[in-house]
Amino acid sequence: MSEYIVKVGFWLRAYDTLTIDAASDAEAIEAAKAAAAVAMESTAYPDHIDTDERREGVIAFIDRCNGKGREAVIEDVEFDDGRIHGPPAA
Repeated sequence: MSEYIVKVGFWLRAYDTLTIDAASDAEAIEAAKAAAAVAMESTAYPDHIDTDERREGVIAFIDRCNGKGREAVIEDVEFDDGRIHGPPAA
């Protein structure tokens, strides 16, 4: 029997809280969009990560372990149908 290493990737929902100042509701919406874009590009940890609902999983790779190291078997394998970004491209 062979040993295999399986790397699984998936999406988690994350939430951050931002404070903005604005003179009107319309200005607040535009300022919130700009602040949200900056927050999403940040490498800092968000306020909360929801680990209850892991979604859109993919097996990144499966490698076979042998006496000389690891040998790639397959990459990018879909295994679930919990898509949050619509159906995968053909």
